[in-house]
Amino acid sequence: MKRTSVVAPLLLIGVGLLFLAHNLYPDLPLLDYLARYWPWLLVVWGILRLAEILFWAATEKPLPRRGLAGGEWALVIILCILGGSLDAVRGSSQWWARNRISIGGLEMFGENYDYPLQGEKACSKNPRIVIESFRGNARITGGDESSVKVTGHRSIRSLEQSSADRANTEASFELAGDVNQVVVRTNEDKVAGDHRISEDLELSVPRGATVEAHGRYGDFDVSNVDGDIEITSDNAGVRLENIGGSVRVDLSRSDIVRANGVKGTFDLKGHGEDIDLSNISGQVTVNGSYTGTIQLASLSQPLHMSLAQTTFNVEKIPGQVRMTLGDFNASDLVGPIRLDTRSHDVQIAGFTNTLDVTVERGDIELRPGHIPLSRIDAHTRSGNVELAIPAGSKFDLTASTNRGEITNDYGSPLRSDDQGRGARLTGSMGDGPSIKVSTDHGQVVVRKAAQGEESPSASSSPPSKPQPLKKVEQ
Repeated sequence: MKRTSVVAPLLLIGVGLLFLAHNLYPDLPLLDYLARYWPWLLVVWGILRLAEILFWAATEKPLPRRGLAGGEWALVIILCILGGSLDAVRGSSQWWARNRISIGGLEMFGENYDYPLQGEKACSKNPRIVIESFRGNARITGGDESSVKVTGHRSIRSLEQSSADRANTEASFELAGDVNQVVVRTNEDKVAGDHRISEDLELSVPRGATVEAHGRYGDFDVSNVDGDIEITSDNAGVRLENIGGSVRVDLSRSDIVRANGVKGTFDLKGHGEDIDLSNISGQVTVNGSYTGTIQLASLSQPLHMSLAQTTFNVEKIPGQVRMTLGDFNASDLVGPIRLDTRSHDVQIAGFTNTLDVTVERGDIELRPGHIPLSRIDAHTRSGNVELAIPAGSKFDLTASTNRGEITNDYGSPLRSDDQGRGARLTGSMGDGPSIKVSTDHGQVVVRKAAQGEESPSASSSPPSKPQPLKKVEQ
């Protein structure tokens, strides 16, 4: 009998699970995950084939003459081409650039040639600074200036010096406009032929300036500017410090968006990884898909967050929130609070005003921390619920589980009834607000909070250090 491998059926099962995950969770950034982790398919494939051969050797069965058949080698090559192409298209790495292999006509064996950039243009105390679309990094700093000063350098990849010199001349750097509006132009689009151009710019501007910046790839770092900030980019990290106006950020992809000390509103839209927002005086709105760590602290106005699998609205965050791929930890929140998430273990402590929490899969732990209590409504379909109530609180409780047990720390004032495989706990402790906690499959614990009991910290790990500007690979 011809010996067959289990690898192909397992790969078929894996592909089917990927399509199933996409159907169940349309907003799941599946392509981003595939672009980043596709080499694991080769690793798992190799491990399975090695395990098969070792099993055949241990059972004294004839070993194959080749580790992989010809058709399997062809499939490996196709997988490498598709995975590498997806990796390049999604921007997960700069593999092609680092190895000086390019796509779409760019030189395969070019070298980088650097050129200094500088310019200065007089302007008013409150000018509008427009940075036209370019590839590279920009650091913008406000100060006691009466002009816009630009320094930096340009990198051009080319096969020869003369070609790079010609491209640098065609893409002449300029500061255009008038005293009220200064336009920073790199003129990269004017270059004919196959060249990859990028710039690293340092801009000194009047403190009262407003900034509008557009980029294709690279980071923006803005600090000590009192006007509004508007940033759009295909792929960028954004770092903002001490901004006196409002902020709008629209990114197709980002590794980090960090803002500290924004006096106006903050509006973020796009896709990316980490978000770190703190000390923001205006309303905060976040829309899009972010797969990294989200940290929020000292937000003085309402937050409206709508992500791929989580919706979070809160009136104020005097404390902090930390959300990772599987955990949502928050302390010292001012409601009304509304959290709706698919798959997170939720811990919220020290909150005031009404709280509504809905979790698809995950545990819920609530510690109000303040009296008098407000209305609480918390439900998870699959997970445990723990409610720690401060001493002296008044409330009207309804707790239930369809499949699980209920632990009651209050005794007879609250009545417990078994209901099939589940249980229900009801009762009142004085004339207080309604509290409803429930789970479809899990346990419920209702207990008295210990005196001085510590709240779960939203910053269980140390704050992340500021990251350097993104290196624009050639």
